Amino acid sequence: MAKSDKPLSQKDKAIADLEEELNQARLEIKALQQSHDEELSQARSEIKTLRQARQQESHHREQIDSELKASQQLLQLVMDTLPEAIFWKDRHSVYLGCNQNFAEDAGVGSPPNIVGKTDYDLAWKTEEADFFRECDQRVMSSNCAELGIIEPQLQGDGKQAWLETNKAPLHNSCGEVIGILGTYQDITERKQADIALQNLNKKLERQTNRLKLALELVQSEKMSALGKMVAGIAHEINNPMNFIHGNVTHLEEYTKELLQLLDSYQQQYPVPPQSLQAELEDANLSFLTQDLTKIFQSMKTGSTRIRNIVLSLRNFSRLGESGYKWVDLHEGIDSTLLFLQHRLKTPTKFTGIQVIKEYGNLPLVECCPRELNQVFLNLLTNSIDALETTAHKSTPEQQVTQPTIRISTHLTAEERVKITISDNGLGIPKMIESRIFDPFFSTKSIGKGTGLGLSISYQIVTEKHNGAIWFDSTEGSGCEFVIEIPLCHSEAVST
Repeated sequence: MAKSDKPLSQKDKAIADLEEELNQARLEIKALQQSHDEELSQARSEIKTLRQARQQESHHREQIDSELKASQQLLQLVMDTLPEAIFWKDRHSVYLGCNQNFAEDAGVGSPPNIVGKTDYDLAWKTEEADFFRECDQRVMSSNCAELGIIEPQLQGDGKQAWLETNKAPLHNSCGEVIGILGTYQDITERKQADIALQNLNKKLERQTNRLKLALELVQSEKMSALGKMVAGIAHEINNPMNFIHGNVTHLEEYTKELLQLLDSYQQQYPVPPQSLQAELEDANLSFLTQDLTKIFQSMKTGSTRIRNIVLSLRNFSRLGESGYKWVDLHEGIDSTLLFLQHRLKTPTKFTGIQVIKEYGNLPLVECCPRELNQVFLNLLTNSIDALETTAHKSTPEQQVTQPTIRISTHLTAEERVKITISDNGLGIPKMIESRIFDPFFSTKSIGKGTGLGLSISYQIVTEKHNGAIWFDSTEGSGCEFVIEIPLCHSEAVST
């Protein structure tokens, strides 16, 4: 029996150990179960918290999306309300968006339809699309905006429009160019008005040129007719004047011979008959003898002066001389002054006009003498008109100086002839100085001037003589015109 109790005891111990281990395991399982329950509870709590956060985030996102959509709608509304067309493209000139005005011009109906399209997909001509894309790439490559681009555009409704476009590069947050933003306004009406105005200006310019040529022709014919008339008068005066001038000398010689014969007769017959003595006393023979000498001298002086006047008139007219010749400019100026002598001597409101000549030592000049005489005539006539106007507008107290025209000439170091014609009239107002040489511009009353005198003078000096003409004026103190031409026209042309 003792032997049988011992194994049972070991078995019981083993069982007890197992029970203890089992209890320990139960305790561990229970502890694990409690820990698991706590973790599960915590996980459920966290899931609930996450679910609530997700719901809040979803609600917040929906709110943001709603606000973003409202903001986009407002932005689109603002862009659609603007009178300009607006568009934007990516780096490859593919459209990303636009406003309603642009969508209608492009013929796509509404802004969403523009996305993904290029200029070649829209209504414009191929060459217009080429130009638009070329401009896009230029703006993006240079990273500089281009403003005020005037360009044509064939629109979706078939209208050929003119646009004034502005383009600027678009940048990302790093400052890199990612596309382009453009706006434009339709300037078709303005462009059509500009084109119509340009056409009208061209038409008016053509009409003005025709009128200018016609008036220049009239002026040329008038000067030609004047030259012919002056030459004709000079010729008609010259023939009888030569006869008179030539016969005065013979008449003087014959008279001297008669007086010598009469003197010889008186010496032979110192005491004439009573009746003849009375006639001699009545005739005052001594006075007649002295006065005849003075008369002949006066006749010769007068005939010489007339011959000089005729020569000056012929020099002024220069009939038959239309080309370049070597001439004495002083003769041309003097003959022009002689032609205007009646106006220089005619009293103005207070006194006549004084002419001061300050001629330099000029050689002969190669020029068109008739045409330069016309320039001198125009400038001197204007000076006379200015001095007469000054006299009429001035009070006696203001008229303290002698009305004067001063003419000076000299040869410059550059072999150019300089002629200055000045007066002490009222001068030229500042506001019209820039228009003085314009065709048809005149400050004179209607009917007194054509407004072509200075314009033609400018053309003669600058175009036909390779020269220059300008003026210097102080309002109220007079005006000075300066003509400068080359001494030798042929050399000036060759250079």
